[in-house]
Amino acid sequence: MHFGSRRAVSRARVISTSAFWLVLLLMAASVAGLAQGQNDSSEAPPPVARPEAPDQSEALKNSKDPDFILHNFRTMFVDAHDAQFFGGDLMKSALHGSDGFDALNIHIVDDPSVADAVLIVKYSFAWDYPFELRHQNTTMVLVAGQGEGPFSGPLGASSVADEFVNLLKKYRTVKDQKK
Repeated sequence: MHFGSRRAVSRARVISTSAFWLVLLLMAASVAGLAQGQNDSSEAPPPVARPEAPDQSEALKNSKDPDFILHNFRTMFVDAHDAQFFGGDLMKSALHGSDGFDALNIHIVDDPSVADAVLIVKYSFAWDYPFELRHQNTTMVLVAGQGEGPFSGPLGASSVADEFVNLLKKYRTVKDQKK
């Protein structure tokens, strides 16, 4: 009986030690996110359609055609409020550093009221960063995708930027025609 109780105590110590390390790992990931500029976790307000917003183009303002909007929008606001491990500044930097972004001819603005479209980046679990591009005046989702970055702000932002550029290439770049 004495031998069995030692075994039980030993198992309890192993379980307790494992739980300790798991909690410590989760705390370290949270601290790392705060150190990399993680925004507070307060919920952002839901998107609101703003038909009176000053679009760059009257045709964009009244358009309900996603293809037309994707081909013609000029300005974009980046909202990474709900992205864990990085914020809007890192996301904007990753977009400008992504191969092919300049060819899309999209200007990132700091005032959402003058943007044609809004890029919303969120965080779902471990390393998934879903994103969507919405038309400012209608909140219509124009494109959506997902980037990855295992517990890393820079990797997550870079992955989202690359995926975003790849999704928009077919709408924004002119294909070379062979003669």
